[in-house]
Amino acid sequence: MKYPEFRALEDRSGGSKADDLLTASITAFCHVARPAKSDVQQLEDLAVPLLPLTSPRIRRHAAAVLSELPHAPRRLIMALAEDDADVSAPILLRSPVLTTADLVDIIRRKGIGHARIIARRTTNDSLLLDTLHSFNDPALERTLAFQPSTEVETDAAPESERLFETRQALKQLMLEGDIGQSDDQALADRLIDAALMDRTVKFQEDFARALDLGVESTVRIIGHGLNAELTIAFASLGLSAEAAHLILTGLFGLVHKDLRSLRLFVQSYRQIDQEKARATVTRWKIQENSAALRQKLREMAKDVENTDRKVS
Repeated sequence: MKYPEFRALEDRSGGSKADDLLTASITAFCHVARPAKSDVQQLEDLAVPLLPLTSPRIRRHAAAVLSELPHAPRRLIMALAEDDADVSAPILLRSPVLTTADLVDIIRRKGIGHARIIARRTTNDSLLLDTLHSFNDPALERTLAFQPSTEVETDAAPESERLFETRQALKQLMLEGDIGQSDDQALADRLIDAALMDRTVKFQEDFARALDLGVESTVRIIGHGLNAELTIAFASLGLSAEAAHLILTGLFGLVHKDLRSLRLFVQSYRQIDQEKARATVTRWKIQENSAALRQKLREMAKDVENTDRKVS
């Protein structure tokens, strides 16, 4: 496997060369249908030393793209698995490269945060389950209670197909160079983390605070799937198409059934005018305040009516 784009990347000025090189190497590797041992070794030798130099955003993408590849470099997978929980989550949840011994070792060294993610991984291995139960953590135990039995484990094929398509969509975004910064990258990272880590309440609270709307209004905007109001809200916050796509995937699973629908989403999202989107959110805020005022007036009128009845 050759990476002809590397020479061009090395000559670029601005941006992070480490981010560029890691993205290019993993994208090139994923587009090799049957990588040879030399391909795997070349990616490992290049990518592992780059990890400490790259941003969490790029490492998160690397973990998502590599999470289901059985031929992914083991040392690279282990390095990503031991990263912060928001980066390592896809690897811990799905990577077939990780053995039970690997997972137990990661839990013992990284602690409860990684253990809670691994608990969502489908398993019937007694050693791994005993290690997870040893924490006596209520949140972890609730997750383990939903572990499927051996009899129904074979029903997981549709989920695997959905995750495969999601990974393909992520690869396409990386290939098309949409790994751009959001206007507020710290906010984007928080929202992405909360969505991907299935922290629904935290996502709703952070999203509401960013939009300056009530949580009830925000929950209505989020709805149950991709909708115009939600994309307008994303655009008003200056989120990139990449960030919007990752949040949607975390919230609703695969919302783009093929690469064509993904491209259409990216194209239409980029056409949203940010100022008009902000004006729309401001209008939602006015409507929310008006509704709250009307409710308050109704309550006041009801109180006056009740007082008059008592006097009479």
